[in-house]
Amino acid sequence: MDSFNKQAPTLEAKQLMAAKLLSLTPLHKLPVTLFRYIFLVMDSVLGLNKIKMDKVINLTVPVSAGDSTIKIRCYYPSAKILPKTLVYFHGGGCVIGSINTHDSFCRYLAKHGKMNIISVGYRLAPEHKFPTPICDAIDAWNYINDHHQLLNINPDHIGVGGDSAGGYLACILGLNSLQTSLSVQAKVKPAFQFLIYPMLDLQGLTESYRSFNKQLILTRDLMDYFRQHYLHSLDEVNLPLVSLLQAKDISESPKSYILTLGYDPLRDDGIAYAQRLKATGINTQHQHFDDCMHGFISITKLSSHAQQATHNIAMALNSFND
Repeated sequence: MDSFNKQAPTLEAKQLMAAKLLSLTPLHKLPVTLFRYIFLVMDSVLGLNKIKMDKVINLTVPVSAGDSTIKIRCYYPSAKILPKTLVYFHGGGCVIGSINTHDSFCRYLAKHGKMNIISVGYRLAPEHKFPTPICDAIDAWNYINDHHQLLNINPDHIGVGGDSAGGYLACILGLNSLQTSLSVQAKVKPAFQFLIYPMLDLQGLTESYRSFNKQLILTRDLMDYFRQHYLHSLDEVNLPLVSLLQAKDISESPKSYILTLGYDPLRDDGIAYAQRLKATGINTQHQHFDDCMHGFISITKLSSHAQQATHNIAMALNSFND
């Protein structure tokens, strides 16, 4: 008998292997296609367990840019019609990530946030550079609002949200004045925005951007990687549609929740944006987790602290919309 153990590695072994891979691999040097695959594997091995929904529906949505289509995934945690819906945009620098990388997290938000979640699979750079992801987000938003009866959702309380780059896309949906140069504009203002460590300025000039460049999921080098793939030219970093902190007026923004983290290159930009929202008179809840790093929602199996922080996000969504 062959003495070699051919049994599949345990979940714990897979987690350790994934953690080692993350620590050893310079992510900003990976080809995009490989990076996307690693991100998907990381979430499936290290992320949240998949929660059963009452119903999950996948749909194809037409988009204006390039005469193409994108996918949306609708999560219904309850058989009854819930009064609120969150349209969610995944993170990943507009370069990686997908509906699938954030499937478990959206299920978690739906159950514990007690609302329908509609996840949007916008197209990614470098195949689809700025401003295509923005246009896809707006097209999906308009489709969802136009087809609220088909989707069985209440049209009076639909908000937007997302993590990292997804938070950036969500913000733009509430700022019609920034959309005038685009091929499509949002028809309806979101009822609220729920921003999880959002990407708000690609200039990279803050202290937190300069400081965090080692032993984290998101580093300065990785932000530079996303920026180079997303933009046609670095000359675009000053555009308000690229760096929302450069927008002169954000007073159109809806009621807002914004989460910032202690160990995150995006920390200072998020804090500055929360302060601007409050100064503008927008009803804003700013929550700060001083001891968390960017991307922790994808590694909850590695850390009980990450599990608790993820639960706190869902509870914030629930209470934020009371």
